[in-house]
Amino acid sequence: MKTAPTHRTVGKEEIAARRRAEENARHPGGGKTSARGTFAFDAPSPDTAAKAARKRGTTTSAETTQTRAEGLTREFDVKARVGGGDGAFDGYEPSSAERAAYASEDGDVHVVVMGHVDAGKSTLSGRVLYALKAVDDRAVHKNLRDAKASGKSSFAWAWVMDSRPEERERGVTIDVSVKRCTLDERRQLVVLDAPGHRDFVPSAISGMAQADAGILVIDGAVGGFENGFEVTTGHTGQTREHARLAKYLGLHSLIVVVNKMDCVEYSLERFQHIVDALTRFLVGDVGFGAEQLTFVPASGMEGVNISPDDFALPEALKAWYRGPTLVDALRSIKIPSRGKPKPLRLPIADVVTEVRSLGPTACGGKIESGSVFKGQKVSIMPANVTATIKCIEIDGLPVDFAGVGASVDVGLSDVDPLHLQVGSVLCHTAYPMTSTNEIEISVLTTEVLRVPLLKGSKVVLHSHMLSCDATVDQLIAQVDALTGTVIKPNPRCITREQSAILRLKTSQNVCVEPVEVSPTLSRVTLRMGGKTMAVGVVRAIWR
Repeated sequence: MKTAPTHRTVGKEEIAARRRAEENARHPGGGKTSARGTFAFDAPSPDTAAKAARKRGTTTSAETTQTRAEGLTREFDVKARVGGGDGAFDGYEPSSAERAAYASEDGDVHVVVMGHVDAGKSTLSGRVLYALKAVDDRAVHKNLRDAKASGKSSFAWAWVMDSRPEERERGVTIDVSVKRCTLDERRQLVVLDAPGHRDFVPSAISGMAQADAGILVIDGAVGGFENGFEVTTGHTGQTREHARLAKYLGLHSLIVVVNKMDCVEYSLERFQHIVDALTRFLVGDVGFGAEQLTFVPASGMEGVNISPDDFALPEALKAWYRGPTLVDALRSIKIPSRGKPKPLRLPIADVVTEVRSLGPTACGGKIESGSVFKGQKVSIMPANVTATIKCIEIDGLPVDFAGVGASVDVGLSDVDPLHLQVGSVLCHTAYPMTSTNEIEISVLTTEVLRVPLLKGSKVVLHSHMLSCDATVDQLIAQVDALTGTVIKPNPRCITREQSAILRLKTSQNVCVEPVEVSPTLSRVTLRMGGKTMAVGVVRAIWR
């Protein structure tokens, strides 16, 4: 049960600290102008904030956080905005088709499959696609034959997703595999199979950034769950990292599949042990609501509890399980309201070069807002060039129009292919995103941060499909993770499990938006040394 934010008396020292913070923040940008978005950090806190909330009996309030932190950047409000606040898209008039797409409950449901390496993600994904008739018997038999000939019989179902030669050779997913199928009579399912190996977390992040919901695959075999979940010296299992990223990147629901249950003879005790441990972590530490979680026991290898059309459950599982199959759980996913229509934002997830029908200049991605149609003029940012959409395809089939939430490939004309880069964004020509190399962000550092963040620290910035090097240019303030109260303006460093406001300089021009303008295109992840060390949202963009 949520309670009102705790109010307290503000002492003289804090008032003085706020005044100093305001003074220090008056000219932090060397005369540059700011496009500031309201501070509304809606990602969950790391462990310390969650524990603090439980201890105090309060919940984080975005409104309170805005009030507490406003003093740091109050001067920015009188400077030039670049798309922020309620007036960011004044005058924008969506077409009737675009309005219908926003209002519809039909369309694509994007689900990312994630979890620790070797949890059986690709095998499970292959089973789901087969159950939903996206893969026929002929293709399955071919994979079985080829896998057996390669001495990798157990990978046959995984090869439905892992089609690249290097993935089949190594037996591990390297990049995000994307497949589409019919989920029910109204909706299409887009399966994004993310790599589980720690070396490929950046690819997993790009998959999660496109998803509406997630399947977190757990290895239920003895030692398997523990290997992916436990924290040891210098090592955190990908179960933990993927779960945190899923929440930070905006996934609104999670299906937790306890896979390989055949290895423990479908033991209720084993299943319950895993459910209890993960519930404590996902609800208590990460910030998911219990109602956002669905736990499903299954065996991808044996095809058990995948689809309601499958053969009867094994007696050992049937004796105690009365819940949904995996396909049932997928069909129960509800996409939240998309809100008010906004201009086109289509982050480029892939530069398409081998599809003849699209032509030599083409790209693909998920429409985060707006719509696309044949003959439409679009701006490609941050290159700041204009192109014309000459054709659109969804799952290889031509269409004349596609609305918000759809995954599309578009063929372009009147533009040099060199301007198409993964992480660039197709925009409405009258409302393009701002190209910048300086952003202000609110972040929460994670438990794996070992070296404090300093001015000059080098990080890798991830946001939507974007990935680039960046430098911490300024530590504006350390703030309370729960209330947003300024703890220390201009700190020397930020350590693990702390909340802070930072200013970054990127190695190249990028396109992101303040959180009040776009929750999706404002989310950021900072990585250092191959580990996720901070997550947050964009407060302001500078030019």
